[in-house]
Amino acid sequence: MILARTMLAEIWTALGGPPRLIDRIEEIGADSLPSVFPVSDLASASVGAAALAVAEFIAAGRHETPNMRVDRRLASMWFAASLRPISWTPPPPWDPVAGDYRARDGWIRLHTNALAHRAAALAVLETGADRSAVAQAVLHWSCNELEAEIVEAGGCAATMRNMAEWTAHPQGCAVAAEPIVHLRETRAGDTPSWPIDRSRPLKDVRILDLTRVLAGPVATRFLAGYGAQVLRIDPPDWDEPGIVPEISPGKRCARLDLRAGKDLEIFERLLMSADVLVHGIDRARWQDSATIRKNSNRRGPD
Repeated sequence: MILARTMLAEIWTALGGPPRLIDRIEEIGADSLPSVFPVSDLASASVGAAALAVAEFIAAGRHETPNMRVDRRLASMWFAASLRPISWTPPPPWDPVAGDYRARDGWIRLHTNALAHRAAALAVLETGADRSAVAQAVLHWSCNELEAEIVEAGGCAATMRNMAEWTAHPQGCAVAAEPIVHLRETRAGDTPSWPIDRSRPLKDVRILDLTRVLAGPVATRFLAGYGAQVLRIDPPDWDEPGIVPEISPGKRCARLDLRAGKDLEIFERLLMSADVLVHGIDRARWQDSATIRKNSNRRGPD
């Protein structure tokens, strides 16, 4: 619990939150998820930091800052699953090909839930979507060579390294050098002038969710839980049924192709009426969208 408190302080400070609010959080419960890493401490600290942000928003609406409790057990369960199905069975969370495979010199993880990622991995391995065939194909590769080839093909794969190997790896060094949060300050938003319901403080806040897997959808699910109106926008070809039950609660969902002029116009209208945009799209893709929009203007109306 001391580690969770330390993590909470570090996260909240990195977010620019006032340190005095940390005393408003009380952690209860003592259970932990089985892991060699302090996952439950991180779960409790993350939920606590999010709760502090909500409390700060409530206080901005001329309310007294509330005291809060974070249940370590419930926070840990939330990191594992947010729902328990009754009278139905959720889809399997993983594609049949996804998983850990033995290569010539170690183990490698293949992530094939996304159709494009699975196609890339199978193309490199020159095999079909059969787990046994994939396992046989992987045996002929070294981990690092296969990782590089699949990533180059647009797929997702990672050599499984121990802590010492990861610490010495260039990517491990890059991650270690990163701050917890990157912040870029812009003009402050207006102080809430509308009545804030303490039980649903984000009521009527409109959020566009353009995120995929997994941090973004979980963040917007949290916001929906506090009353925000969240509209999730997926591309037409996105399909990962194993996680849909986890990332969709409390949201409305729609599909738009931002490469198409009409869909982009719809998105722009939605963006103009939104209070918050949450996305994980890189700069190049946004530039591509802007180019499409510019070209569609040149063509004139369809």
